Amino acid sequence: MKLYERSLKSQLVSVCMFFFLSLVQLIINIGDHRPVGFIVIFSFCLGLFLILAVIISIDLIQKDAEKIVANVEFIEEFRIHIRKPNGKLMKVRVKATEYEHFHLNQSVELLVGKRTSALLTINSLEDDIEDVSQADMITTEDV
Repeated sequence: MKLYERSLKSQLVSVCMFFFLSLVQLIINIGDHRPVGFIVIFSFCLGLFLILAVIISIDLIQKDAEKIVANVEFIEEFRIHIRKPNGKLMKVRVKATEYEHFHLNQSVELLVGKRTSALLTINSLEDDIEDVSQADMITTEDV
């Protein structure tokens, strides 16, 4: 289905932008000899954004996502509610073209980032089974 990796990339861009802004503010505050409180605050923000950027980058670079099989519980307009195996409910927004592919009590496979727990991909398990059975029918008809 839809690749949600683009969302994780946009989060990385945002974190890098905030890191850069915090760095600029820290340099300005040190140069103007502002109170130590400002320097501490922007140093803390700088470290926090650096850690977030590293974690998101590692999740994007390494392809070690976790596979979770879940069920579709509820469908509303362009949003599906998925019940994870741990019992928690996850809400996922989908495109209008992909909205038609989901139905109640459908099994879906979620690829979730190991460190950030961000959704990377959603796959329907029933579509995969139908594709395999269609491939089997084609080969048996050819024989």
